[in-house]
Amino acid sequence: MDTSYAFDLKLVCGGYCYFSTYTLGAAPDSEGLEFRTPSIVSNTGFQKAMQDMGQEYRIVQNASSFYEWTCIQGWALVDISFARDFIPHWLRKRKCITSPFGSFTDINLISSSVRKRTFRGKFKKRILDRDNNKCVICLNTNGLTLQHVIPYSKGGETSYRNLVTLCEECNQKLGAEYHRGLFNLAGLSGEIEVSLLRSGKFDNTAFSRAVQFSRNIMHSRSDMY
Repeated sequence: MDTSYAFDLKLVCGGYCYFSTYTLGAAPDSEGLEFRTPSIVSNTGFQKAMQDMGQEYRIVQNASSFYEWTCIQGWALVDISFARDFIPHWLRKRKCITSPFGSFTDINLISSSVRKRTFRGKFKKRILDRDNNKCVICLNTNGLTLQHVIPYSKGGETSYRNLVTLCEECNQKLGAEYHRGLFNLAGLSGEIEVSLLRSGKFDNTAFSRAVQFSRNIMHSRSDMY
């Protein structure tokens, strides 16, 4: 087989399987949420990327190899005909939010708080405390607000890992645009799924591969069978 579907099986629990998969996207809807669909990949390209990132993977072509994979989990190239016949429900299009790591998360996996506009009370205080109760840009301590790094209007999540502390003036200057440097200013990881880098593979080639994968990965779940 020259092309396949690529899945990273993470957990099998309670009749569900939780997985990540390489996807293609469609234009965002009015809420900034994007529909993602599992994509066929080149086996050669996928294998080279796995090698560059220090990842292992399996080949799934039939029910026997599928069962073995569910026991071991991790990445696999899944035969196209087998996937469409045996696990077609894994291949469905899903509406997603955009994670701070550049990847996408099925909205059926997220909590209701992630789609709120902002945090208040103790949740807001945790982020202010993390940022030392200062604007991460100008260090002002007055008129502090929370700002989405990946904008809410573009599908960004309302979470500890996607919100930073800004004063009102800096907030207004930045507006509703994506400024990736805010991740670094707040000491957060952004734009890359670090879990893609295994076996101490942190060279430039591995990092570039992980960034590419992160921008096309969707996290989702489905019925096991």
